Amino acid sequence: MCAYGRWMNSALHQERVWLAPAAALTLVSGVGALALIPSASGLLPALSILPAWMALAVLIAAVWAFVGAARRKVDSPLTALRQWLARDWRRAVMIAGIMLLAGANMIAFMWVKPLLNYLVPFHADPLLADLDRALFLGHEPWAVLEWLAFPAAGVIYHPLWFTAMVFALLLTASAPPSPERSAVLLSYFILWSVVGPMIHTLLPAAGPIFYERMGYGTRFAGLDGGPETREVADYLWSIYASKSFGAGSGISAMPSLHVTISSWIVIAFHVFARRWRWVALTAWGVIFALSIALGWHYALDGIVGAVAAAGCYRVALGIMRRGGARRLSPLSPTPPDIGR
Repeated sequence: MCAYGRWMNSALHQERVWLAPAAALTLVSGVGALALIPSASGLLPALSILPAWMALAVLIAAVWAFVGAARRKVDSPLTALRQWLARDWRRAVMIAGIMLLAGANMIAFMWVKPLLNYLVPFHADPLLADLDRALFLGHEPWAVLEWLAFPAAGVIYHPLWFTAMVFALLLTASAPPSPERSAVLLSYFILWSVVGPMIHTLLPAAGPIFYERMGYGTRFAGLDGGPETREVADYLWSIYASKSFGAGSGISAMPSLHVTISSWIVIAFHVFARRWRWVALTAWGVIFALSIALGWHYALDGIVGAVAAAGCYRVALGIMRRGGARRLSPLSPTPPDIGR
């Protein structure tokens, strides 16, 4: 117990290195939105996401644990899970706390995102569309990739992407404390709280799917992302046009946070599940292509997001390595991974 207590004290010290700025970013984003939001009713829809977020995290963790137990041919996976929770409940609480903070950060972003639509006028769509065409040698990227707008593509782009993000967070949160773990976790919060809003403010764009509605012309008139995409786009536009707030509302093309976070997922897998990183990289390619084919983003939105994710992680890793977030000694009694 004495050795385990020392391990926990060291782990908690290293958690503070990334946890304090992550919590501060979440708090600042939330308080800033509260100060600027015109109606408190706009806050309520986003709050309803937190229970679903935590329920999904618990479900993924349970499946992960049971699959790991089955691979080890444990007689009773449920008993093994109960024993792990009884033995390492502190670690379980720590992981749950990280997921709860990440969920709160997501809510804060969902308060900030629609506010930016009203505080920062859109103007960058024509520029990004022209740069995209030049990047694709005179072709429209969406026209090149429109064959990917197949039925149910939206399921991959939204629910499956969301599930992969939660899984990557759990994968990172359950890893032993290290500078790499601290950097991956901190960069996640920086991407949502700082990078996304900052780049949107510098290059505010609505995206190809809203190009004509924004009054820029019929350049994307032939774009058809399918019925699900049209339904979501109509919902977002109705919220934007009425200057109101709704669940998951807010229009923002640059950067593509779908691609940005997919890039972060690749980083997480590269660091903590390296043999599966090619699966994550393939998924990144699918999300990047779908972001264009469905009309949500310009190609540059994803490229900028990917570069931002890689740069953010490298900067955070450098800070963590210089700031005292050292890897625990291999002689330390590291708690076992129930999914291993």
